[in-house]
Amino acid sequence: MRILLLSNLFPPHVEGGAEILAGDIARGLQRLGHDVYILTSSYGSAKPTQEGRIYRTLRLIPTAHFDRQRPIWKQLDQPLHYYQRYNYTPNAQELLRVIAEVQPELLYIWEITGIGLNSLLKALPDVHLPIVFHLGSYWLLYTRSPETAQSRLRIRRLKQALIGKVPEITWTSLIAVSSTVKEEYAKAGFDPQRIEVIYNGIDPRFLAPSRVARTADSPLQLLFVGRLRVEKGILTLLKALHLLQQKQHEMQLPALHLNIFGDGDKAYVHELQTFLQEKGLENMVTFHGKVPQEELIDWYDRSDIMLVPSLWKEPFGLVIAEAMARGLPVISSNVGGPAEIITDGVNGILTEPGDEQAMMQAILQLIENPERREQLGQAAREVVRERFTIEQNAKRVEAHLLKAIEIYTGTASSKL
Repeated sequence: MRILLLSNLFPPHVEGGAEILAGDIARGLQRLGHDVYILTSSYGSAKPTQEGRIYRTLRLIPTAHFDRQRPIWKQLDQPLHYYQRYNYTPNAQELLRVIAEVQPELLYIWEITGIGLNSLLKALPDVHLPIVFHLGSYWLLYTRSPETAQSRLRIRRLKQALIGKVPEITWTSLIAVSSTVKEEYAKAGFDPQRIEVIYNGIDPRFLAPSRVARTADSPLQLLFVGRLRVEKGILTLLKALHLLQQKQHEMQLPALHLNIFGDGDKAYVHELQTFLQEKGLENMVTFHGKVPQEELIDWYDRSDIMLVPSLWKEPFGLVIAEAMARGLPVISSNVGGPAEIITDGVNGILTEPGDEQAMMQAILQLIENPERREQLGQAAREVVRERFTIEQNAKRVEAHLLKAIEIYTGTASSKL
């Protein structure tokens, strides 16, 4: 099978789990004997390039971050960026050119936000191939309603005007990374019988033996990994940390330190840092930025508790599966994909989103009970072995893509 995988970013350039998984799946399909070509953006390069079967020839439009703290005249380019992230014809033309050159049997679409989404959707009827979308987020739903409960600038009408009319999507079938994602797209009118849930898998490296030994007298290490955005709920986590700080002396709690990995919205990061300064928590938190996966594995191993305080319905939560694979107990919000990965009290702990008191109590429970941390961590590792390996994931994706080709050519029923 000859496949063209379309994505806005592709390793080594990643924003989050979606890009990492696109690379993992591409390699998994190659190991299964398929020819996989990649069409992605030239992000990170001075000019468009081709690296073997990877075409880094699309333009990725900068993210439009509206910041109320900056003068309006310094943000006049933001509306243009927002418009071009949805409407950019040259990328659609490049897609058709690469299809003509590669002659794939199937177009496999991952994330296309930021590369002229509308323009690409308009081009799909001219592709004349089976088309499978891998839904790792709610990108298409946001085009119809570009505002969430966590939106920092609530100008829905302007955003909708800049997006313009979203074309009907041309597709053969959909892969959803969780039942949560499937349900959201089904609510929006997509045929649920043509949506298959295939949970994400993780790289085998995360199941390898630990390479790092913890120092016995070091502070108890708390860990957050992800984009620094409002919907990730990091402020809730800092509020829980402040509550723990207030209890440290009276309860004789061990020293705590929170390590935050990731980058994102600069205005939101400033808000977090302001809170830390106001509450005197600066010495208890370190922002590390983005680090390579190999380094992140070591941080999983030297940490005691993983925290995922999301406010929104996470589509999956790759970092949860990664941490669980390292035997790290996870405390997560009881919403979206994480609630499908974690069984509360069995292989992790779930708390209500936005509830710093509940988050604090869950952390406190694990601080006071090292044996419980160990028990949850071991159970978590077994769950990943059973349900979330990239080998299993790639085989299920392979079967789905082959079925999509059969459906398109009329040799199979329309149900997946």
